[in-house]
Amino acid sequence: MKNIMPSISLDCMDHNVDKYEDINKYDLEKKLNEKIMRLENELQHTKECLQSSNEEHLVYNEELLSANEEFKAVNDELLKINTQYQHKNQELSDLYSDVTNYLNSTDIGTIFLDEKLCIRKFTPSITKEINLKVQDIGRPMQDISNNLINDDLNIGAIEVLSSHMLYEKEIQSKNGSWYLLKCAPYCTCENLIKGVVLSLVNITNKKLLDEKILSENLMTEFFSNLSHELRTPLNIILCTLQLLDTYTMNGELNDKERKFQKYSGIMKQNCFRQLRLVNNMIDITKLDAGFLDLNLQNCNIVNVIESVTMSVAEYIKTKSIKLIFDTDIEECIMSFDPEKIERVILNLLSNSIKFTRAGGSMMVNMYDKGENIIISVKDTGIGIPKDKLNIIFDRFRQVDRSITRRQEGSGIGLSIVKSLVELHGGTISVLSEYGRGTEFIIVLPVTELTKENDICGVFETQSQERIEKIHIEFSDIYSLN
Repeated sequence: MKNIMPSISLDCMDHNVDKYEDINKYDLEKKLNEKIMRLENELQHTKECLQSSNEEHLVYNEELLSANEEFKAVNDELLKINTQYQHKNQELSDLYSDVTNYLNSTDIGTIFLDEKLCIRKFTPSITKEINLKVQDIGRPMQDISNNLINDDLNIGAIEVLSSHMLYEKEIQSKNGSWYLLKCAPYCTCENLIKGVVLSLVNITNKKLLDEKILSENLMTEFFSNLSHELRTPLNIILCTLQLLDTYTMNGELNDKERKFQKYSGIMKQNCFRQLRLVNNMIDITKLDAGFLDLNLQNCNIVNVIESVTMSVAEYIKTKSIKLIFDTDIEECIMSFDPEKIERVILNLLSNSIKFTRAGGSMMVNMYDKGENIIISVKDTGIGIPKDKLNIIFDRFRQVDRSITRRQEGSGIGLSIVKSLVELHGGTISVLSEYGRGTEFIIVLPVTELTKENDICGVFETQSQERIEKIHIEFSDIYSLN
């Protein structure tokens, strides 16, 4: 029995052991399954989280890409703005350099004052009259010494600062220079008055010119009055001489009458010479004042030039000089002042006679050039030196200025001739070879007035008026006896 019982007990124990093992195995499997389930759930959750995170990451990446693009656009805009700023800075730098160079080079002295009338900046040229140095920047203007006669700088600055109106005045420095003082408000871009700008413009030359013009006007007026005062008694003397001549014109003359006639001729000639000078002075006065007008008419200029030339033929003959008139056109109706052109030709003929010796010749030629008429007055006289050709038409200039010169003259005849030709819209020039002769060439434009009936008559060669003009124009080259 004892042997059997242990055997039964062992079986039972084995059975229980197996039973417990099964239970443990079941529990383990269960636990493992639960753990697997839990792990799978966690894995699934992790997957879901990772997927969600991945989606968020993609969204974030997209946002980053978008932000990056925006940043790039902003960066490009900043680069563009930076480039613009660089250009603006360069422009400002160039502008500053330009202004600095302008202020340093300008002849207009300028001072910039602040609201307290203290010096902010100044140009170097201002130091000619105001004793300024770089160290004076910031100092009150009233503390700075200057070379001006009056204290107009501070007076003007104070007035402008209070009134905000421009202040101008002509002032003089102690060395005699004249300036136009300009005081203006310093206005900012916001239209605020923040100081005063003082400038000194040198007007010394202008002042001297105004004084010169005034002096010339007074001189012109004086010559005009003097000319008229001289002309009146000369005309009276000539009229008296002409009246006295009527008593010796008929019948035979006795010795006293011959002497009277001789001296009367001398008196007439010198009266004519004085009248010539007076007439020239009056014409110069009119030319300078702009009051010498042309009496334009539609005339045959060929007839006028030929008539004037032939009217002096007898006088030229007495000098043993040959006179030739030639033209390649018989008629040219054009607008001109016959009296002024007559005077031009008489003056040129007078000059030719003065400087052409006996046995020489004088030629007056006319050429038709379509739009222009050319008049040439040529002689075989002594000619003009080359270094004198450029002054031949200058007023009061003479080729021979010596007191021993052989021919008389005031040096204003050719100047008036040039002015009369230019009043007609023409030109006059001179060609000359010293010792061989001289040629004056006049070029006149061919124009006509609109009035069809404005045509002057034929000139009379020996009219009394023309004879008197010849006497006056030739009074210093031949004797009237």
